[in-house]
Amino acid sequence: LAFTTTTATSVLPCSKKSKQRPTVTSLPPLDEFIANLFRRSQLPPCICLVSLIYLQRLKTSLPRHARGDLDTPYRLFLAAILTASKFMSEAGSALTSQAIAEMTDHVYTPKDVNLMERSFLGLIKYDLFVNVEAIKDYLALHGRLLEMDLIEHVMEQQQQQQ
Repeated sequence: LAFTTTTATSVLPCSKKSKQRPTVTSLPPLDEFIANLFRRSQLPPCICLVSLIYLQRLKTSLPRHARGDLDTPYRLFLAAILTASKFMSEAGSALTSQAIAEMTDHVYTPKDVNLMERSFLGLIKYDLFVNVEAIKDYLALHGRLLEMDLIEHVMEQQQQQQ
């Protein structure tokens, strides 16, 4: 999941120290956090792909001087996954703020996750529709890296099942 981690961390420069709650400093490294969330949520690859496209849209729309806190990549990743899940899923099958709070072991509350989602939607100007061309363009640029991430993820799942 190196590509997903790199995408989340490259959206904007972030502080190395947390200005917020002490629980933020207890977060695992982002790659472990993302792997754990994927493992616990069992998200289909299409939702992961759409969330990466949303993160790219965010990156291109932010002002050059935008800066984030230590946990901003975590928050952006969660907001992108939640938004993609809601946009792509059948009614009633999408992730919820409560489910994400539980998957993060309540480092973030459902209220925190709701705020992340609303902020994220505002920052991407509610530009949620992803057409086939956008997917093809994204895969043309990043498909090889995504393929390596997917292979790594599948191999990890197989090892855990043995």
